[in-house]
Amino acid sequence: MITVNRLALVLTATLLMPAVATAQRQTDVDAINRLIDQFGVLEDAMDMPAQARLMAPDRVWIAPGVGRRTDQATNMRIQQAAYDALKKQAPGIQTFTEDRDRLIKFYANGSVAIASFYRYTTVVLPPNAPADLVKAAAAVPPVAISLVLEKRDGEWKIVHTHVSNLASAN
Repeated sequence: MITVNRLALVLTATLLMPAVATAQRQTDVDAINRLIDQFGVLEDAMDMPAQARLMAPDRVWIAPGVGRRTDQATNMRIQQAAYDALKKQAPGIQTFTEDRDRLIKFYANGSVAIASFYRYTTVVLPPNAPADLVKAAAAVPPVAISLVLEKRDGEWKIVHTHVSNLASAN
């Protein structure tokens, strides 16, 4: 009788374990999707200090025409300076980011995730924007983004970003 009860207990526990793991994995997928959503919202807001809070202090960033940056703080200051200059050149500029076809995979027992997606950015300029800026804004190419995320102290952080153009910029 004791053996049958133990067997039933072991079988029940074994059947429930994948459900718990699946629920945890879904929780992590949801958390990463929220992080990616926030990443895009902050890009549209041109708020790099807030976006930096989604990232580890040692994040590596690779992008076309820029290369590889390993100093996260300097990288975000450079990006913010570029956005500030753009906002002065075209007051009222707006961007709208769409991240499509997200794929998230987990590694290292669920403590590391790789997310990839396509990013499309639409730029809306004020009517008095300079002609060269209008031309550049019309040529913003779609990109493929790959993020490596690590769960640190229970929170997902971006530790590596790689951006590749899907089309050539004109």
